[in-house]
Amino acid sequence: MSTELELKFLLAPAYLPQLQASLTQLGQISHYEQADLLNAYFDTSTNWFRQHDMGLRSRLKKGHYEQTIKLAGTQHGAMQMRPEYNEPCASVIPQLVSFPSHIWPENADVGKLQAELTELFRTDFNRSSWQLRCADGTEVDLVYDQGQVVAKGKTQPIAELELELLTGDPQQLFVLASQLIQLLPLQTGWLSKAARGYQLAFDTRLKLPTDIGDSLLAQVKALQQAEACYLQQRDPLALGIAAKTLGAIASATRKLGQLQQLSVTASALAQQLAANQPVFALQEYNLLLLSLSQYLYQHA
Repeated sequence: MSTELELKFLLAPAYLPQLQASLTQLGQISHYEQADLLNAYFDTSTNWFRQHDMGLRSRLKKGHYEQTIKLAGTQHGAMQMRPEYNEPCASVIPQLVSFPSHIWPENADVGKLQAELTELFRTDFNRSSWQLRCADGTEVDLVYDQGQVVAKGKTQPIAELELELLTGDPQQLFVLASQLIQLLPLQTGWLSKAARGYQLAFDTRLKLPTDIGDSLLAQVKALQQAEACYLQQRDPLALGIAAKTLGAIASATRKLGQLQQLSVTASALAQQLAANQPVFALQEYNLLLLSLSQYLYQHA
């Protein structure tokens, strides 16, 4: 079992050459590879895995299959953490008995689940991967995925940059991400590839948050949900909700000594959104989300 600790961002393919040119400024590249990854996601007719906040995937890479189960995790803004179990697999169809028995909820009938597995969608992409060694020795896997989510004849493009901690200080992830945001037009990624696949497979739409919450964590989640609604569906109501949420974040950070400067930024961005001016692509907005993610991770 391993726990993914990663930051996810959106980045248009046109900026890939600029990304590659920037990496030598940020650390020492110890390894590089490029590969096509073909991924199939499975569930039952009743969405048993989805209901238990579990993700089941098989992956074909360089002629070998691997199956993965991801368990319920946590998300702090841009930071995502999920326990995952990886096992070799003989074919595209996962074999559930290969996974440790303790990961299953009580009374789960693994044999029945195996018999009911059905492929829901695919995420096929080309992955460029760099292992970056920072000045303090921290090692980060920096990957760029370009491809598409495919379900029921429908597609969505994939163009994502992920920073995953391999060894060392997790805070270096935030330092590296801050540097990249200032070099490239990164936007914080909120929906995983799997979440987007479920959307396509079941033709569902994102819903606007109905409650922005009282905690900073809840407010950041509501903000990113409103942002995703606007970017996916251009829902005009999303800008107003995002403005209200940023206002609440400004009030919350004003009371926290180390975040007082973020309060000024959040207030200014809220005013722009209130005037129907989208801010989601702005560098200061994405640096704000990154700083909030770092604070939430440190105080989780």
